[in-house]
Amino acid sequence: MKKKSRNYLAIIGIIVTAIFTVQCKKSAPINTTPIKTVITNISPLQGMKGTIVTITGAGFDTVLRTTSVKFNSKSATIKSITATQMIVVVPEEATTGQITVTNKDTVILFPANFTVRSFVITKIPADNAFDGASIVNMAADVTGNVYVNTNTDTVFKISPAGVKSMLTKVGNSSTKLGGIAVDGAGNVYTVGTNDFKIYKVTSAGAVSVFAGSGVSGYADALGTAAQFTAPAGMTIDVSGNLFVTDVYRVRKITPAGQVSTFAGKATAGKVDGQGTSAAFGSYGNLNHIATDASGNVYVSDGDYDIRGVESSAYYIRKITPAGIVSTIGPIPKQMASWTGGKGSVTLRFTSMLAVDVAGNLFLPGSSYNNGTVASGGCCTFGPVFMVNKALNSSEFYDLTGTFSFLTMSYTGITFDPSGNMYISAAVNYGRRMYEPSSMGKTGSLIVKFMIQ
Repeated sequence: MKKKSRNYLAIIGIIVTAIFTVQCKKSAPINTTPIKTVITNISPLQGMKGTIVTITGAGFDTVLRTTSVKFNSKSATIKSITATQMIVVVPEEATTGQITVTNKDTVILFPANFTVRSFVITKIPADNAFDGASIVNMAADVTGNVYVNTNTDTVFKISPAGVKSMLTKVGNSSTKLGGIAVDGAGNVYTVGTNDFKIYKVTSAGAVSVFAGSGVSGYADALGTAAQFTAPAGMTIDVSGNLFVTDVYRVRKITPAGQVSTFAGKATAGKVDGQGTSAAFGSYGNLNHIATDASGNVYVSDGDYDIRGVESSAYYIRKITPAGIVSTIGPIPKQMASWTGGKGSVTLRFTSMLAVDVAGNLFLPGSSYNNGTVASGGCCTFGPVFMVNKALNSSEFYDLTGTFSFLTMSYTGITFDPSGNMYISAAVNYGRRMYEPSSMGKTGSLIVKFMIQ
């Protein structure tokens, strides 16, 4: 009996072993080959010192002490690293050249160079052309002329050489102009904020009412049959369509003058959706607006000047050409340095925004006290931040020490087709500190950043 039981156990053991062997043969073999470390992309491949750069690839070792990134032999700060992505900061000492990544025992030279950009900064016009005036909006044409509104009935033109002239007057002496845009043919469009009209100024200087009845209201229609409630900001796309912020709506005007509601509704909110199902203006009336080369529209819609700095949030609403609204943000709070090693300070964003030729968003920071008290100065420009297509925020250029005022604030930002950036600022009170002869004067200036 015992012998028979042992035989049964042996048979069962053979069967189990056979089943296990068959199952193991069916299972896929385990691949123990290590993943090769490679770089597939680096973006962007040009930018200022301090720009955030994303390096993507595979097989990265995630231990920081075994990893280094160099821009033309200068070490960069690594903000984060995963097996497939590194986030790094272009170092202050960087020059144009190759990016070298050392990861564990692997050294990789990326084939394309990184181009370090810099700027020549000038004040335009060179003289005190805007003493006593507050610049409210700017736009640039294809030849580099800048058009300026100063909350009056007058449109000014500044040539590429920095010469200021009066382009024209529109409406009547009580008209206050807001948003401004220029099309490819050199026609200038501007918003009458208090007479509810959109004006067109041809390249020959002829003025006409392009849209709006002159009565506050809401009506989508052709030309002067349309009505605007409280038009403010304006931008234009590559097809010549105008986009105007109008309380909680974005209105679209075709080159033929047909006005429609592109997105938004009568009530405020922060709701993504398509067209009139979306809601804007949870923090107040819309104003600043911009477009990119793909026809996307961007609108400032954030808590930028109502609540305290520590509780503020900044949002940008993106509208595709099909009218689909999405939310970018909250954008991280900006940081700026105090002089004399006093550390950093958290600042608000302003409501200004602009888009460069590459589709990156630029957001000027608010002015702040950088700790400089020489010559009675206090406040300086805040840094300009860039939000790239990967939605990483990085300092674009710090104007600390360039111009100083007792009180000042940004009023506008724009780009010309060559990629030069223009920022305007109003000196609301006190004297300007960038010129000894300006004691007791107030006004505005425009700073031009010429790309090199």
